[in-house]
Amino acid sequence: MRDATAVVGAALLVLAAVGAVPAAAGAGAVAGASEAGAASAGALADTHCTYPMTVTDATGTEVTIDEDPDRLAALAPSAAQILWSIGADDETVAMPQDYYLGYLNDTEGKTDVVNDDGSIKVESVIGAEPDLVLAPNVVPDETVETLRASDLTVYKFEGAASLEDVSDKVELYGQLTGNYEAAGQVSARMQGEVQAVRDAVSGQENPDVFFHLGGGWTAGEETFVGQIVAAAGGDNIAAGEINTTNNYGTLSNEIITERDPEWIIQNGQYGSVPKTPTFNETTAVQEGNVVRVNRNFMTQNGPKNVEALKTIAQALHPEAYESIDFSAVETPQPATCTTPTPTATAGMDADETVTATMMDADQSMSPTASDTTGVDETTSGDGSGFAAATALVALLAGALVARRR
Repeated sequence: MRDATAVVGAALLVLAAVGAVPAAAGAGAVAGASEAGAASAGALADTHCTYPMTVTDATGTEVTIDEDPDRLAALAPSAAQILWSIGADDETVAMPQDYYLGYLNDTEGKTDVVNDDGSIKVESVIGAEPDLVLAPNVVPDETVETLRASDLTVYKFEGAASLEDVSDKVELYGQLTGNYEAAGQVSARMQGEVQAVRDAVSGQENPDVFFHLGGGWTAGEETFVGQIVAAAGGDNIAAGEINTTNNYGTLSNEIITERDPEWIIQNGQYGSVPKTPTFNETTAVQEGNVVRVNRNFMTQNGPKNVEALKTIAQALHPEAYESIDFSAVETPQPATCTTPTPTATAGMDADETVTATMMDADQSMSPTASDTTGVDETTSGDGSGFAAATALVALLAGALVARRR
């Protein structure tokens, strides 16, 4: 019983730390995920990025930013990833300091904002004296209000469900932080590369794919994971088979046998495909067709999602993928600044759509090493998670046995 309690505790810690559980209320209580807002950050394209500006966030609050913020606080790994991508790393004074962000350079000296139990270090955030706090949707509303009560300017993001939402979110980060030009270029590049992959694989025959989140769990088509698999040219065998509110769950042996996946995509370096007679008989296992994706890039929603997309597409459609010249990819015109408007529409954050699973039924969590794609995977993801915390804890409790590595 003590072992089971420790496993669940560790699972909750991982979920809270990486942002895999939506709106965690305190150390362990979990609220349901917010749905993506009706308007995406695409509405911000060619909008104003001058100060003062007023934007409405996921809490329905009109957040006024008086001047270009010089000191930023990122409350989840995905926020830090985006800030680094748009050149705002020097402005970032507070962020999660853990192995989930080991792929970022120059993070030393930044104030750590996450407790051991995964909750936000409110006093540390306040002590860092940020001009603007960027709170992905996994941050509880109560924490946001506590920070606001301490006279901090806090913007909370809504959820995203597609790669397009993520590129929109990058632009929004740029607008809020005064890095709009760089953000527009990053967003445009991301959109161009995603479209290049889609175009390359569009004429191919899609193989059936099982995405292994851990413990036998998978993601349905109406999830962020499902969106990436589809964009990479794979047919998700879980499509139409998971009847849960969050589209995450397990498949029966009968369905797996019937669909017989040709490829299995493993989320992360560690762990393995379920060692059961059903999986052992699949074409994927028989032919060794297992591809591992960097879980940070798969689950921390930001520009790095394109790297996860490329990894999957290259495995499923190697010849089509090799035909892509990424140095010559056509990109849309980057978003630009125009005449200020009174209020902009809140954009999306995708910290709650995909799981950040790091465990396997016979392996413990391990924070270091490089995956088979050659991408450094010293961290694990934040990013989307299951909308139902109980389901995700069950997954991790079943998968996490001991921290042996």
